[in-house]
Amino acid sequence: MYRLNGESVIPKQLALTPQSLETAQELIDLFQQAVGQPQAYLNQQLQQIEGEETDYRIKRGLAHLLRSGFSTFDIVSPLEPTDLRQRVFALSAQLVPGLQQSEQTLVTLAQQLSQELERDIEVAHVRQGLYADLQENRILVAFEPPTAAALLHRYNLSQVQGVFYRASQISLNAHRNDPGEYKLMFRYLKLFRLMTYIEGDADHGFTIAIDGPTSLFKPSTRYGIDIAKLIPA
Repeated sequence: MYRLNGESVIPKQLALTPQSLETAQELIDLFQQAVGQPQAYLNQQLQQIEGEETDYRIKRGLAHLLRSGFSTFDIVSPLEPTDLRQRVFALSAQLVPGLQQSEQTLVTLAQQLSQELERDIEVAHVRQGLYADLQENRILVAFEPPTAAALLHRYNLSQVQGVFYRASQISLNAHRNDPGEYKLMFRYLKLFRLMTYIEGDADHGFTIAIDGPTSLFKPSTRYGIDIAKLIPA
């Protein structure tokens, strides 16, 4: 999100007010409480927090940062879900059709897996694992909570990065830095494989023009991400 002021593009940033810090902490607490739960549960809780508030986009953006940068989701299943489904279907074909067939299939498979894996596998584990590879069924297995202030700073950084996704060209002026700082800057430009045009020298400074994502013949999301990575670097 951003606003225009003449020829200037100004990213919309969040001030670290008591209200914004409270909002950030509320979302952090929600993620902590959702550890061990599937994504579907987390999504439902986030929708309830968003409600009909006017700041739902901010909450959604903060939640996205927590999900993508601080959370680990994984498939939790006794076997690979595809293998587990094949075992269920094969076992079902051997049983007499009836109202109790589905439950009996899961009970029998749980017993078989307990023997094969040499650990206790319950029916609930089999039922949960059948479609554990679906995105909404992946389990939040770990969450590294940032502080509320750190989350807001990360949000503000992402707003600045978002502006660069739409840039046709970026101009940097670097003056009176020590040689080590210049080398570090050039190293990052090379690391992120950015298309640059450099003029100047170490004594008088450098003017650096970087082609933006929209300057390419075919806009590249990957290239835009590489430019965004340059900002915190």
